[in-house]
This record gives sequence, C-alpha cells and structure tokens, in this order.
Amino acid sequence: MTSPAPASAPPPFAPPTETRTRPPARLLRPERLALLPPTRLSASRALVHRMTGQRWRVECLEFDVDAGSRGRVRYRVHTPSGPFDFVAFSFAPKLAGRTSRIVGTDWDMTGALFDGVADEADLAHTRRELPKLYAGRATAHTLVWCRSNRSLRLFEHVVEALAAGRQPDARRLWDVGYLMRNTGLDGNGTFGTRSFAALPGHHPLAAPLHAQMLAAYLMREFAADLAEHLARHRDRGAVRLDPELRRGLGLGNASALGLVFFTNNHPRLVDRWLALREQALTQALYARRGTAHLAAIRDRTERTVRFHEQDPTVYGVFGSPSGLAVSLRRAMEMLDTLPDPAAPDALPRLWTAWHAELDEPAVEALAGVLIDSVPDLTDPLVDRQRVDETLTARPEASAAALLAHLEDAYGWALATDLTAPGALRHVWYKSRAAEEPRRGPREEVTEGLDWQLNVPRAVQALVRDLRAADPRETVGAFRVRHPEHRDTITRVQGLAGTALHSPHMNIADDAFLPVHIVRFLNSAVHGLDKTADSAGRNVLGLLFHGAPTRHTLPDADGTDWELPARPAAATPCEEQA
Repeated sequence: MTSPAPASAPPPFAPPTETRTRPPARLLRPERLALLPPTRLSASRALVHRMTGQRWRVECLEFDVDAGSRGRVRYRVHTPSGPFDFVAFSFAPKLAGRTSRIVGTDWDMTGALFDGVADEADLAHTRRELPKLYAGRATAHTLVWCRSNRSLRLFEHVVEALAAGRQPDARRLWDVGYLMRNTGLDGNGTFGTRSFAALPGHHPLAAPLHAQMLAAYLMREFAADLAEHLARHRDRGAVRLDPELRRGLGLGNASALGLVFFTNNHPRLVDRWLALREQALTQALYARRGTAHLAAIRDRTERTVRFHEQDPTVYGVFGSPSGLAVSLRRAMEMLDTLPDPAAPDALPRLWTAWHAELDEPAVEALAGVLIDSVPDLTDPLVDRQRVDETLTARPEASAAALLAHLEDAYGWALATDLTAPGALRHVWYKSRAAEEPRRGPREEVTEGLDWQLNVPRAVQALVRDLRAADPRETVGAFRVRHPEHRDTITRVQGLAGTALHSPHMNIADDAFLPVHIVRFLNSAVHGLDKTADSAGRNVLGLLFHGAPTRHTLPDADGTDWELPARPAAATPCEEQA
C-alpha cells in the first residue's frame, strides 16, 4: 500500500480575505440559499477542474463481471501525488430489498475508494464488510464506501441498443440523465473509514467533499463501462456508447433530510464556503478586465440560458427553468445596452442594475456566471475551503458580554415568533429501522428523542436566562448553573467573528420546507445539476453532467464542460418540425 506523496500547497484552514459580503439577512434565508447554482467552487466541479488541470488518469485494472452482472471491477486513479484505488462489486439487479434509501439491503453496485494502492487483503476485507453497512468496518486507509442502483429501464435500453449495434435513444438519455443513481457516499470516519481531518493540507482530496466526489465520479464511469460490457456479453458485435452521449450522462443522486442536520452540524464549514463564494463574487465584480470580460460573461450567460431552456426536468417548489431563461435573456439585453462598457466600473454598475430589475433566481444565477468568469481568481479559493470546525467556549467572558453578542448577532433568531400557530409543531427523530432522520408533527411522534438543533429556540431560551443573571457573572459560572445551555453557549461563542454560519430557519415550523436547505447543499456545495424537489424534503439531481469521461480526462482542458447542450438527436419532435 502506498499513499500520495506531498506536494506544495497553501496551509490548511487559511481564512478567507476580507470581502464585500452581501447582507446575511438576505443571503441566509433558506429560500435564497436554495437558488445558489453550482460553480467552480462546488465540490464535484472543483474536483473535475483539478483532475483535468493536473492531468489525472483513470486506468481500469480489472473488469471481471459475468453476463448476469456479477463480479468485480477495479480502477486506479493516477495523480501527480500518487494513486488512489477504487473497487466496485457488481450484482445482479433484484427488486427485493431495493430502495433509494441508505438502509437498503441489496444494491446493484457497492464500492470503496482507497487512499493509495489496495492489495488483495484490502479487497477481500471490503467485500466481506461492506454489505454489513452499519455493522461493517472499513480498512484504515479506506476513504469512502459507496453504493448505487441502476435506472433499470434506461440501463436495459442502453445495453439492448449497444448489443444490437446501434446507439440508444438520445432523447431518453437526455431526459433521464443517468444510468446509475447514488444511494450512499460514506466517509470521514463512518464505518471506520479514514477521517478527512487526518489528510494533510497538500493531499489531492483535502478539500471538503472531494473524496466523496471522486468516488461518485468513478461510480458514474463504472455504470457506462458496465453497460458496454454487458452488451458485449450479449453480442460480440456490440458497439460502444457514443462518446458525446456518454459524456452527457451523469450520476443520479437523491438527498433528503440528513443534509439539514449536516448544515446545522457544520456551521464553520458553511460559513467558510459561503464567505469564499462571496469573495469570489467580489473578485469577479472588481477584476476590471474590460470588454473582453463582459463578452465572456455574456457567452456564459447565453450558455446558461440554453441549458435551462433545454432542461426537461419537472420542478415543484422551485421555479421553472424556462422562467429563469427568460429573466437571463433580459440580463443579456441589459449587458448589450450598457452605457460605456469600457469604463472601469461598468461591471459593478451592471450588477447593481441586475439587482434592481431582475428576480432573485436570475440574480443568483448571474452571480454564478460571474464567479465562473474568472477561473484564475476563483479556483485558488478551493484550497481554502478546508476549515477547523472546532468550537470553543470562552468561560472567562461575562454574562453581559455574551448577552450583548447574542442581541447583536442573533437578531433574526430573537425575532422569530415561536408562539405563532405551528411554529414548534414538528420534531426531528431517527427511525428504528436505521439512523436516517425523520420529521413529523409532535402529535404523531409521541415516543423517541427530538434530535433537532433549533437555533432560534435555543438562542431565545439562553437569552431569557442571561437577562435574569447577574451581568458580572462569568459565562463559566453561568454554565454551571444552567448546564442545559452549554452546547448553545459553545456554538455561539465558537462562531463569534463569523456571519454566514447558520441559515435563518426554524426547522420545527410547519411552514419550513427542508428542500430549500437540501438543495443548497446539493446544488451550490456539491455541484448537482437539475436539482428537482420531491415531497418537500427530497432533492433529485445529476452529478458530473457533461464532465469529461475517464477516456478523455487526460486530454481535456477542463473548460466549459458544464452546462452541456442537448444532443441534436435528442431534439423534441415539435422543435424538429
């Protein structure tokens, strides 16, 4: 077993430099966070840009799978700092025990990503332990365990077409978008995997979520490789999937309530990510690169318009892609008629005009366009996303100082009306079948522990007791008298000096829609495209939609693979007419 060798890199946990952050009261509304699109800062996209920029190479070491889909596949990812091994165990699909939830008992594929080279003992251990899931234990250098299921009808359609010597229906591929869907990416200590905090700052996967995203990328490649392999089992004359069709396929993903817990439990990570995103926006606005920069922004906006116009996804809570495209076309008109576009302040003036005239979805989409318009300024910020998440209390501070801080920094929480009808109706609990989070009305969940971290409720309770305390009392003495507030005090004091750590939400409220927070993590942080909502709590989407495949990765320049265009063969009949 070998591990990646050190390489030069900035120190970990470097804080962002000062930036012109937009007001937290505006940015931290859950419905606003849900509008943030993927950018070069998003984990999956940042990983692909690193892979292409450093000329990573994915080698298939073994593809031992029979006609019934049973067998083992191994890949090795070659990086300038050393290799990563990935093993995929393939199974015959069956409906019994099949579920999109992480607690399924049968999957079409399970896999593991290793930090370095995996030997046969590692592979045998993983093959034995991975199916146990919560009862299993990974090897010490395992980074991620993962699982996925096929899109049964589309996968079979692709295999059947390739075996018959023809390409699958491009329209069906575009409409579905994936051959397999991720049902679990577990790492960072889960099941005994390696803690990401143990990875040195120069590690190729040191940035948050990059290890999970590399596993997801390899799952996507395995899905297409498996379809081609099974087609050859059916007929030796089978053809390979057209490279452009293959590139357009992503990895399906479904996420739900667990991401609300993730957001609450990683406030420093959320703050760092949002602060860097705001810094990236500031850098783009004040880069002063003249008319060439405006032309690049217009081109990127036009591609964004086309992508949304061609999006076949049906959305519920979230706005329609066609409506967003209309607003973005208006943004291009405003750019085209901008007075004195060569002026140094032309872009900030345009941004102000966009803010004044366009709706929120368009403004956030344009913020994403701006961030991606200066990759040389944006990409270095990825190395600063890693953050020390330790929260430390200050017991020597006075109760008066803590109260003043709460009244200043948590006005939104103190203004939340917890006495309104439905304000505290819901509890958050874990199911008996597994550790998956659930949300339900209190009157329907009469047993079990309420797991929710409700910031407004906790802050209001703390403030009530602080106002009744001696203002000269130390926080340490106050905590002794009020142990119920210890966690809240540690959180509040540990986050002092940051402003973007907590979405302004009451997760117990009847009116709270978890999909807003789930989509924020999925779209903006993870980098999923076509993030559609379901049942107010689930978000479906595509990872690596349009990304270079493993065959083209070493030669890809990494630019403009996002926002892929619909293949010409997939044009709807009404447009063909």
